Amino acid sequence: MATPTITLVTVSPNPITFGQSVTLTATVIPLGTGTPTGNVTFVITGGPTVTGTLSGGTTSVTVPNLSVGAHTVLGNYSGDTNFSPSTGTNVILVVQSATTTSVSSTPNPSTLGESVTFTATVTPVAPGAGVPTGTVTFIIGAIGGGTFVQPLTAGTATLSLSTLGVGTAPVVAFYNGDTSFLPSSGTDTQTVNPTA
Repeated sequence: MATPTITLVTVSPNPITFGQSVTLTATVIPLGTGTPTGNVTFVITGGPTVTGTLSGGTTSVTVPNLSVGAHTVLGNYSGDTNFSPSTGTNVILVVQSATTTSVSSTPNPSTLGESVTFTATVTPVAPGAGVPTGTVTFIIGAIGGGTFVQPLTAGTATLSLSTLGVGTAPVVAFYNGDTSFLPSSGTDTQTVNPTA
C-alpha cells in the first residue's frame, strides 16, 4: 500500500512586482519513511502550467511574466510506486511596478517661433520590468504652453510646440500609469530666447 504524502508549496519572493520572476517550490513530505520521487505539476490561475521533477523530495520552478493580481497556484504531486499523490496550494501576489519618468526638450534653449520637441521616457524600477503603456500629460508653464496628453509608445511620449513665449518655462511630464505600472513624473526647464 502506498504511503500517504503532504505537499507544501512555497512562493518566493511574494509579493512580486510586474515583470519580476517568481520561484515556486514544492516539498513532498511522506507520512512514513522514505523519500518520494516523481513529478510535481504547478497549475497557476491566469498563468502557465509548469512541471518539476523531485530531487530529495523537493522541486523548484521559476515562472516569469505573470499579470498584476492574485494567482492561485496548485502543486499537484503525481505520486510514485511507494507514495500517494497529494496537492498543496498557495497564492502569488503580483503588484504594479514602480516607474520613473524623465523629460527633456530639444532644442534648449530655443528661439521665439522655433519648434520645440518635448520627450518623456518612462522606465520601470527594478525588479519590475516590461514596457509601460498609456499616456503622459505634459504641463508647460509658459505663455503658449498648456496641458497636453500624449500617447506612450515603446516607453516614450513626445510633444512638439512652436507657440512658446520668450522666457523660462517649467515643464512637467506626468505618466498616468496603466494596469501594470504605477504613475510617476519628471521635470525640466525650457528657455525661449527672443529672435535676433
